[in-house]
Amino acid sequence: MYSRILVPLDGSPLGEEVLPYVRHLGLNLSLPVELLAVVEPPPASISRDLNPRLHEHETVTHGTGHAQEYLSSVAEGLQADGLSVSFETPTGAPGPLIAEAAEKDPGTLIAMGGHGRSGVSRWWLGSVADRVLHLTSKPFMVVRSHQQDDLVHQEGFRRIVVPLDGSSIAEQVLPHVVYLATGLDLVVDLVRVTPSKDEFHLHLPHIPGLSNLSYEDYLSHTNPEATEYLGQIKKNLRQQGVNSVEEHLLQGDPAASIIDIATATGDRLVAMTTHGRSGLGRWVLGSIADRVVRNSGDPVLLVRVTEPPAA
Repeated sequence: MYSRILVPLDGSPLGEEVLPYVRHLGLNLSLPVELLAVVEPPPASISRDLNPRLHEHETVTHGTGHAQEYLSSVAEGLQADGLSVSFETPTGAPGPLIAEAAEKDPGTLIAMGGHGRSGVSRWWLGSVADRVLHLTSKPFMVVRSHQQDDLVHQEGFRRIVVPLDGSSIAEQVLPHVVYLATGLDLVVDLVRVTPSKDEFHLHLPHIPGLSNLSYEDYLSHTNPEATEYLGQIKKNLRQQGVNSVEEHLLQGDPAASIIDIATATGDRLVAMTTHGRSGLGRWVLGSIADRVVRNSGDPVLLVRVTEPPAA
């Protein structure tokens, strides 16, 4: 499914927290790695009293040389582990250039840190990551960076957490799950979360014909259906070569429930789509994915999808 890993870096230690995961994926899935450091031109205000064209040329040249030196050093470390590594240092706006680089290969997996500042291009990786996610349809693994005095260098994954809400939109992550689970021999944790009592009563007035339904009656209908649904997904995954699949039917806030499972151990990757159907028993997957990325502390693989038009 993937043919290469694109890794944008800004030269900061926080941005580099993605590298142990890249190493793990690249070695176990035999994927080449392309490092990318975007050098931003200086703000126009800096050139006010100088020859703008000459000043920009000198600044970018210096920045590009710095970026190339930095990426060469990172590449040497990865190559020493047996990875095939290349790098580029384009000049311009980070978000669009990263998205453009990703589109050059249909099998690109983007992997980058969720936060970071300083270094080569001095950009906030958080805002850049958000921008890239909206500009590309490529799968995107984001690693939420920790504080510099609390760096975590996870060597790989043993499990992959897969949140599902029963919609075909959420299920579009499953081909990626099969690819990763079979290639890395991961245990798959399927997660379905039914609404809490408060959420149930919040959505109930907006659903025709259910105004008199009690929360207990709702659960008595929904839980068996959800259990059957997870069982069918498990069966399908096993038929596609996934060795171990576990089911988790939970109640409560979807994002909090996903985070609780993801943080139970430090060896999990969360894989989910970033958009889904809303309503009772359905999640607004974009907002949930955002909360999971910001709060789980684990890598999250985001697959951006578009909901098909209504028939």
